[in-house]
Amino acid sequence: MTGQRRSMFVNAFVTLAVLLPGVALADEYDQATKACKNKINSVYAVSKFRNVHADQVGNHKFQVYGKVRRNDRGYPFNCKVKNGRVASYHYDGPHGHGSKKDDDDLGTALAVGAGLAIIAAVAASQNKSGNSSGSPSNITVSKSVLEDNCHDMLRYRIRDEHHYTAEVKMRSSRVEGNTLVGTARASYAGEQPHQVEYTCYLDPQGRVMDTRYHLY
Repeated sequence: MTGQRRSMFVNAFVTLAVLLPGVALADEYDQATKACKNKINSVYAVSKFRNVHADQVGNHKFQVYGKVRRNDRGYPFNCKVKNGRVASYHYDGPHGHGSKKDDDDLGTALAVGAGLAIIAAVAASQNKSGNSSGSPSNITVSKSVLEDNCHDMLRYRIRDEHHYTAEVKMRSSRVEGNTLVGTARASYAGEQPHQVEYTCYLDPQGRVMDTRYHLY
C-alpha cells in the first residue's frame, strides 16, 4: 500500500470512528421516541403525535415528551425509556377507546395521580384475588435495579414539581412487599439540600408505577 493510499485509509477510518457514536446515539433517540409513541398508542388508542422529542437522562436512558392532537387541542404525554424499553409513561387527555366500559376502566387508571396507567390494573387484580394484605411480592429483579428505577422517577418528579436542576442521591432503601421505601437527598439551585422520604410502588418486573415523597 502506497503512503498516499495508507493516509487515505487512516483518514477514512478516523472519520468513521468519530461519526459512529453520533449515529448510534441518534438511533437510540429514534428508538426511544418510537417506543414511547407505541406505548401511548397501545394503551390509549391515540396516534396523532406532535412535537415529540427525547432528552438523554443517563446511560441508555431517555425521557420522551410530546403531545397528542385531539379535538383541536394538544394533550401532553411522557415516557421514561431505558435500554429501548418503556419503563414508565403518563398521558393527560382523551383516548380513542369507544365503549363505556373502556371509558370507566381508563378513567380509573388516569385517576391514580402521577401514576402510570397499569397500576390501576394491578390494584384491580389484587382486589379480585383478595390479596391486598401487603404480603411479599414476586419481584424478580435485583434491589439495585429497583433503586435505579426509583431514583429516576423521583428525580423526574422533583424536577417537574420543584426545580429543573434537581439532583437526587439515594441514601437508604428497603423492599416492603411491592414497594421500595427509604430516604434520599435532593439538591437544586437556590435552596439548601432537602432530605427526602420516599415510597416507590412497583410492578413484578420492578418498574415504578407510582411514587410518593416528602421533602423536609
